[in-house]
Amino acid sequence: MIDMTRLRVFRAVVHAGTVHAAAANLGYSPSSVSQHINALQRETGLTLFEKSGRGITPTPAGLALAEGSEEIMSSFGRLTGLVEDLREGRTGTLTIGTFPSAGQYLIPQVARTLAAEFPSLLLNLDLIDVIDGPRSAYDIELRAEDPALAPTSVDGHRRFELLVEPYVVVLPRDHPLAAMPQIGLADLAGERLIAEGMADTTCSGILRRAYAASGANPRYVARTSDHHAAVALVSAGVGLTLLPRLAMGRLSEDLLEREVAGEAAPSRRIVAFVSEAAAPRRAVIRALHVLREIARSREAAAA
Repeated sequence: MIDMTRLRVFRAVVHAGTVHAAAANLGYSPSSVSQHINALQRETGLTLFEKSGRGITPTPAGLALAEGSEEIMSSFGRLTGLVEDLREGRTGTLTIGTFPSAGQYLIPQVARTLAAEFPSLLLNLDLIDVIDGPRSAYDIELRAEDPALAPTSVDGHRRFELLVEPYVVVLPRDHPLAAMPQIGLADLAGERLIAEGMADTTCSGILRRAYAASGANPRYVARTSDHHAAVALVSAGVGLTLLPRLAMGRLSEDLLEREVAGEAAPSRRIVAFVSEAAAPRRAVIRALHVLREIARSREAAAA
């Protein structure tokens, strides 16, 4: 197998015309260049240069090798660039696991930034919303937590808290409770409610604990795993729903939102888990930076 460094030195001598000129271009000593050339000649079994006056000139075999190696060196240069891009996170893939509302309202801004700054990067997104910890398959996982519970930690992952957001009640504008600036969980007693999130989701657990703490008992008439569907059911007059502010999105003209009042008012914490293996990659660092910027802007807007 031909050593690529020796081949590169050989081509430098051919193009520069002399060993000394090639040495200056490469930052090598002339003796080091000569050693590479001699080693390549032994490696290939070819005489690549012959004496010409005080210098050397390529033999026909040397010229043929220089010409024939052009495509190989070009491919090797692209391969070297690919390795560098992969190491720096400029290409390859970035895999993000996210819960649905973050996937809709946070990730698009991250994706737009990455597409502009890392155009060769393939972004893989996976929607998840269950309570069983980050998966090793993800470079970044966005996760919702209950601030009333102890923060989780996961081996092999770095934890970054992004923001804590309140829950709101989504209801029709003509509903009697719409006149209240804030609505307590006790105020919802007897109201027809739409549960957003199935039984094994983080958000369902947050609401169960909030209702238990308030002493109120919710009356659910529908349950859906889709926050869009929950809002649509409110618009259809089926009932009211409680959603994290992020999941609420933009409401139609017939609906409005009210903050939940009281010590038991539910909220959720949004956390990013970054795998230790992916953490040094530039694309991962940039994605986390954008997520923090979004979190700061949302908290500032809510203040």
